[in-house]
Amino acid sequence: MNFFKKPTVAVILAVILCSGILVFNTQTKLGNEIDAVEDAFFENVDGQRSIYTRLLEKLQATNGVWTILARYDEQAAQDLANEQDYLQWACDSASISSMYYANDDLTAEFNQALRTLDTYELTEDEQADLDSYVEAFNGAQKMIDENSYNSQVLDFVRSTYNKFPTKDLAEFAGVYPPDTFS
Repeated sequence: MNFFKKPTVAVILAVILCSGILVFNTQTKLGNEIDAVEDAFFENVDGQRSIYTRLLEKLQATNGVWTILARYDEQAAQDLANEQDYLQWACDSASISSMYYANDDLTAEFNQALRTLDTYELTEDEQADLDSYVEAFNGAQKMIDENSYNSQVLDFVRSTYNKFPTKDLAEFAGVYPPDTFS
């Protein structure tokens, strides 16, 4: 017990305790604010569907294109399915940065699939379905591009995260700013 009565031990214990409380408070309070910002990526708000919802719409449209493509070119259909699986995995993992890259890859492969389908004579019904899927895919991408999520993240970073001492405390506590979808 005499060990704890020494002034240097008391100061060290006080520093450790204060540091622990500071880290806990920073992780809790700032973490909750960051979670609230990132929730706008996943949840529909103010009559606007979220980016996450739009990515799911793109997956549905891709599945429709895949069904047509599989009738004509198995390899191209497999390539499209691989990128679709990558975006599905990214969505399941809830990693915003992974979803961004998977979305870019899917868009490139989707466009390649359309170029491949252009070389075939589709039936009238297939063409009508394809047009519908392309419209849904492009519409979802347009709404992703117009979504305000990235500006919300930048506003939060400028107004809260980058302010002194928040940034220093966040780095000390291992709290990172929300991810942008870019």
